[in-house]
Amino acid sequence: MSTSQIHALSHNRCRALLASVPLGRVAFVRDGQPVIRPVNFTVTADAVWLRSGRNSWADRIGGQVVTFEADAYDSGDHTGWSVIVTGVACLVTDVATVAAQFGPGLRSWAPPPRDRLLRIGLDRIDGRRITLRADAGDATGPGPP
Repeated sequence: MSTSQIHALSHNRCRALLASVPLGRVAFVRDGQPVIRPVNFTVTADAVWLRSGRNSWADRIGGQVVTFEADAYDSGDHTGWSVIVTGVACLVTDVATVAAQFGPGLRSWAPPPRDRLLRIGLDRIDGRRITLRADAGDATGPGPP
């Protein structure tokens, strides 16, 4: 049998894991309520980049502190990782930056047009990985916790 253990991830490992998946979630506050949106993204050394449509939620969160999360898991092994970024969201209008980021890596699964570019700075990045550890008992089995 096995049990799980949780490991904190380094800043560099968090960035590498973010780069390994195409879909994450951005969380922000709208009208005093928390909102979460699934988004396609790319990551660079200093930011997470998202595409969105004109007159969408992204146009209204510029200058706000937001949280971004991406993860992956293996449901059979009960292992996986999660990375959470907290940073200021900025709507980017500089033509050179937009052109550089709108490459093949930043495609949106949502219907077009997706002509807005949102940058979330990596002001804070934290990650955790849950792995299996060989053990005498199974923490998910029956019995008292």
